[in-house]
Amino acid sequence: MDQKRTISRGLTAVALVGAMALAACDFEVTNPGPVQDGNLNDSGAHQGIVNGGIRAVQAGLGAYGLLGGAITHDLMASGHTGSAGVRPEEEVAKLNDEYDGRGSWGHLHRGRWISQEALRRFASEDSGVSDINSYAPAAHANFWAGIALRTLMENACSTVIDGGAATGKMDYAPLAIAHFTAANTIASAAGLSDLATAAIGARAAAKLYSGDHSGAKTDAATVAMSFKYTTKYSGDTGWGEYWYLPGHVASLGFQSMSAWGTPAHTHFLKTGDSRVAWGYDNGSREIPSGKTAAVRGQTHPPRPTWTLMIPMFYHLKTYAPRSAAGGRELRFFEPVQGNQRKIQLDLVDGHEMALVQAEAELKAGNLSAAMTHINSVRQAADIYAANLGDASVLDLTYAAAEGNDDACASCPVYDAGITKFDGSAGGKMPAVTASTITEGWTALKFERYLELNLEGRRFGDRWRWRENSTPGTLDALEYIPTELTTRYSVPADPLNLCFPLPKGENDANTNIPEGYKDWITG
Repeated sequence: MDQKRTISRGLTAVALVGAMALAACDFEVTNPGPVQDGNLNDSGAHQGIVNGGIRAVQAGLGAYGLLGGAITHDLMASGHTGSAGVRPEEEVAKLNDEYDGRGSWGHLHRGRWISQEALRRFASEDSGVSDINSYAPAAHANFWAGIALRTLMENACSTVIDGGAATGKMDYAPLAIAHFTAANTIASAAGLSDLATAAIGARAAAKLYSGDHSGAKTDAATVAMSFKYTTKYSGDTGWGEYWYLPGHVASLGFQSMSAWGTPAHTHFLKTGDSRVAWGYDNGSREIPSGKTAAVRGQTHPPRPTWTLMIPMFYHLKTYAPRSAAGGRELRFFEPVQGNQRKIQLDLVDGHEMALVQAEAELKAGNLSAAMTHINSVRQAADIYAANLGDASVLDLTYAAAEGNDDACASCPVYDAGITKFDGSAGGKMPAVTASTITEGWTALKFERYLELNLEGRRFGDRWRWRENSTPGTLDALEYIPTELTTRYSVPADPLNLCFPLPKGENDANTNIPEGYKDWITG
């Protein structure tokens, strides 16, 4: 679709003045409802416009993360399909223009356009902005326009801007980089140090993706390991106001996403690595007489039959367990919407920046330097629990107190030796070694899986590594299982590692030739 034409209906203020002739009469009509266009130039409206762009971008991050994560096995699609889960065709990357990322394309372009429209208005003579180069809302608008473009670059197959022609996906890269550069410059002048740093980190990731390894390394080196910049989800119930993955679980309760059968599943059992921690609900919970429990964010009697016996291996990264004295604990799956919707998604993280530097060093053939960066990340990661080798210790034992949400101190835990979820039981992840560049690439690829798990980045990583014939192997569990490759006639390594141009855009955009395809059919 023509984003500018479509979005302007909602953003740009409209004054309808019509004159028509009917039965020799003229009618002049003014719609008093919408805000007048000129009012949006008032400084009091500027932050509101920026916030609208942020909300749209954040809405677009979600489904790409879910669907891309299912294809690359950040998560396992389970329990439900369709609108409440992942379609089988999506899971095996059998994509075409009807699989549009659940609207992510439209949300991201809407957020990009709103942010760019905001910048246009801030620069106009009647905006009241004396110096856009130090204007805080302009810094935020540039950053979020950049995030939208970076996300599209990593996930979409084609670049299309405001109804223009379709070009290769990498044409998003210079646009994203330019916005991040502007965000850094303006944020620095406005005294927004965190945003200035986030812009440099986001630019490092965009440069890495585009093949500018040297530039990515330089940018990433300026971001401290401890730095983190997240989304700004409000936690409200409206679409786009919470991160899709935890919100999806909390809202639906269909147990449609699982850690079972993923590299995260087996790696956590072996190591207790906090980055991919998961919990387990054995699906057989009973509720004592007179008790209720929080299920699907509400108070219910015993669990509905359609979830009663479904085991759930849930990623703790997208789940907010209740707090207990002495730290968080591994416990039952009890989604509470208010908690789930408060979880934020990392946009820029110092750990990723260390891995950006590691990848740049590998590209340059500097194995030792690369492994130093990789191990700096590993040794910053907590081991949440000890002695996880035997999966049987994760089977829950019911305690009546669990039926009472106020009795957390008495709630059951998996095992006395692995009670705490605060890093106290096991220390830090050990270093890894590599004797060849190829082994270094293998280590780097898995480390990015662990650090960026469920953050919607693996799909893009897989595309660029394959596109550039990058050395190193993936975990065996990242490939499509044999059962599904046979059933759907697809290869183990997905043909489509980007989302095709949506059918609506294909059909409506007059600058895209009829029959245009940007997906692989086999």
